[in-house]
Amino acid sequence: MNKTQIFIGLAGLNGLLATALAAIGSHALPHRVSAADKAMFAMAAQFHLFHALALLGVGALAYHRPAKSLTFSAAMFQTGILAFSGSLYIRAVMGPGSLGAFHWITPLGGLAFMAGWAGLIALAFRRAD
Repeated sequence: MNKTQIFIGLAGLNGLLATALAAIGSHALPHRVSAADKAMFAMAAQFHLFHALALLGVGALAYHRPAKSLTFSAAMFQTGILAFSGSLYIRAVMGPGSLGAFHWITPLGGLAFMAGWAGLIALAFRRAD
């Protein structure tokens, strides 16, 4: 399996999960979950889906122009999905303080998203081989 297939496979998996989690957030969260926590869950699903699409774009770019910065971007987008969206999903369902000593994981995930986009910027300014 080549990198293009992996990136597109990750995009599909994340798109599927983001859609399923958005549906759960809209229809199946327990009544005890506050409106603010439901909004947080929705934001996690939104970022999850946006970055699934970013992974799809990385896969398409990798097919036409393989580059290390694309591998970096894909890794950062996947890390951001797990760290940022994942921590918000947990926080929304489990409540404040549920991340305990790992409260720092959410901003780390946001930084990973930004690093992924920076990898695409680097590709844009890299000379074609």
